[in-house]
Order: sequence, then structure tokens, then C-alpha cells
Amino acid sequence: MLLGGFCAIIVTVGLIAFIAIRTPTWYQPPVIDPTQQQQLRNHLVQAEQAFTESLLAGQPFVYHIHQDDLNNWFAMRKEIYPRVDELTESALRDPFAIIEPDSITLAGKLIGQGIDGIVSVDVQPSFRNKKIVLTATAVRYGSLRLPMSVDQLGLNRLIELEEGEAWPGSPRIAGSLLSGLEIESAAWWRNGGIDYRVTDVLAHDGRLDIFVEPLGRHSERERSSQWSGFDESLD
Repeated sequence: MLLGGFCAIIVTVGLIAFIAIRTPTWYQPPVIDPTQQQQLRNHLVQAEQAFTESLLAGQPFVYHIHQDDLNNWFAMRKEIYPRVDELTESALRDPFAIIEPDSITLAGKLIGQGIDGIVSVDVQPSFRNKKIVLTATAVRYGSLRLPMSVDQLGLNRLIELEEGEAWPGSPRIAGSLLSGLEIESAAWWRNGGIDYRVTDVLAHDGRLDIFVEPLGRHSERERSSQWSGFDESLD
């Protein structure tokens, strides 16, 4: 009886360890060949131009962010935008995203925590009180679900970025993924000098839809002098 119980414990521990350290089959961050980098840069420029042209048209539109494009951007993030790693937990390497209905899974390799493995966080995007809100809903190590209070992932890390601090024209960003990271809806697009606001955000299979309303064209100087009254005009 004791031997059988001991064997059952060993098997259970072994199964938990296997579930925890196995790499999920969906975790496949792209490897960007140097010969592909310029092509991907061109694609990013085209995406920016499409956003600019939609803003200049002056009509509400839906901007699509596709999962494959996002992961290619992750793979080249240091070449494209070196500051991006300041917004993420440094212990995570090789970020990868899966976009599903009403959920975005962000995964990466956890380095330097005793056992290296794949950690993933399920994030629910929502739009509340004229803000995009990103909230962590689940954490997994391999395929093993963990408590939401895992400190190593920095889910409770407070982020406070004022307007224009993350990138030129960026909205204010505040909060944490644990309590809800809030991104103000009003922002400014430097290419064309156009104010805009996001009115909704929806996640689908492999695609994130951002609903955008153009709010007129302003230079950076004009915008900085008028911004104090801009929020009231949104009500």
C-alpha cells in the first residue's frame, strides 16, 4: 500500500514537472533572416503609411494588426524600437503573441529563475471609460497554470508614461497588467500631424481590430498649446 502510494506521488510529480517545463506547440517565434529584414522594414513603413492615409481621409476606420506582423515586429523590435524592452520584464526573452477572440496570449522564455522555460500570460483587451485597458487573466509555466501573483513576471509593475513619452504623440499610459494597464484613447499621429482617438478595440482569431476616429490636423506646436482643452472636447 505504501509503495503504491509512493509510486502515485512520483508519477504525479513527474507529470506536473513535464507539464511545467514542456514548450507549448504553439510557441514558435519567427527567426528573421538578415536578408528579410529590409523587406519587413518596408512592410512596417507601408503599414504606417496606410494608417496615415486613413487618418487624412477624415472618416472613422478600423485598423487591423495581424498576429504574424506583430510577431515579426517582436523579432525585430531592438532594430526598430530599442526602447520597447523598457516596457517589458527583462527576464523574458523571445516574445511571441497569439491573438484569439477576446484574448491575447503573450509568451516568452523565462531566464534566470532556476529552471528555464516558457511562460505565457493571457491578456484581455477591453475598452472602458474612453481607455484601452489590458488586464492579465491567467499565467502559465509551460502548460501549468500558476497563481496570478507571480512576482518574477512583473505583472504588478506600475507603468507611468505621460503623453509623448513612449513615442512621439503617444497617449498617457498608466497602471499594471495585474490591475489593468490603461491607455488613453486620445493621441497624436506625427506623420501628418493628426489628432485621433480610439473608440474600441476587439480581438479576433489572428487579428486585433482598433477602431479609430480622426480629429483634425495640428502641428506639434499647435497641439502642445491646445492639448489642455482637448480632453474636454472629447466628452
